[in-house]
Amino acid sequence: TGKTTVVTERINHLISKGLAKPAEILALTFTDKAAREMEERVDLAMPYGYTDMWIATFHSFCDRILRREALQIGLDPSYKLMTQSETIQFLRTNLFKFDLDYFRPRGNPTKFISGMLQHFSRLKDEDIVPRAYLCYSKQEKGDEAKKTIELAKAYRDYEEIKTKESLMDFGDLISNTLRLFRTRRNVLREYQNKFKYILVDEYQDTNISQNELVCLLA
Repeated sequence: TGKTTVVTERINHLISKGLAKPAEILALTFTDKAAREMEERVDLAMPYGYTDMWIATFHSFCDRILRREALQIGLDPSYKLMTQSETIQFLRTNLFKFDLDYFRPRGNPTKFISGMLQHFSRLKDEDIVPRAYLCYSKQEKGDEAKKTIELAKAYRDYEEIKTKESLMDFGDLISNTLRLFRTRRNVLREYQNKFKYILVDEYQDTNISQNELVCLLA
């Protein structure tokens, strides 16, 4: 339908008409392929290259921010970003550090690893931090309450162990950037002032956390 073309043409227009410098424009996409295509289109349309433009996926944008600012919230800026397979292996290796009963059956202790990681990822997409999930779990009633509390504690422990070992998964990139912007208003103001225009490709596909990130910056 031409959505990406529209975003690209807007960027070209903003720069060519002198409405914004390249570094004052933030363009967010969902895939590395889309980001590369947008960069190439803008580069071809402009009379000379614009290397200081912020065209990135949500995750690579947050990675760039955290590499600069992570110390502001007590995180290691040289953290290692885990792939999906490394995340599974990390949880498998540390499984017995978690206070699990239902989700670590004796006959097959690794049975729920993938499901737990998917659950944690969904919580981050929904902008739910461990403290809030633990608070919610304690209000649950009936048979499911014990499982929910167990999961909530595992979510909290999972985050704490990663922080101690200077590790992050992809969901952490957005959740930690949100934490940075919410708790360090001076840093948020710096980026709010930096970007005069924010353009998001495929905006209808944003999850709650991504939408919150854009709203904070705007």
